[in-house]
Amino acid sequence: LDTLNLSCNKINSIPIEICNLSNLEKLNLINNQIKLIQVEIHKLIKLKELDLSSNRIITIPKEIGKLINLEKLTLNNNQIIIIPKEIGNLFNLKEFS
Repeated sequence: LDTLNLSCNKINSIPIEICNLSNLEKLNLINNQIKLIQVEIHKLIKLKELDLSSNRIITIPKEIGKLINLEKLTLNNNQIIIIPKEIGNLFNLKEFS
């Protein structure tokens, strides 16, 4: 499995099992009710696109900086207060919103 679309499903947290999908490259969680990004997200080392827009996210874990293959990160329309400095470790990031 390399692409997973769980948009518009009223999910309130990212299922921890997703973090075991080692070949996942695209994860779409748009328009849910997610408040928290689990620190285990760093296990998705092949992830290139992560879209968490239109959720209820307040904080981003510093572990997101370990997603070294991430090219596109979409977090708009959330309630984010602080972006961790580890975002700067995403050297392949081409698009961030």
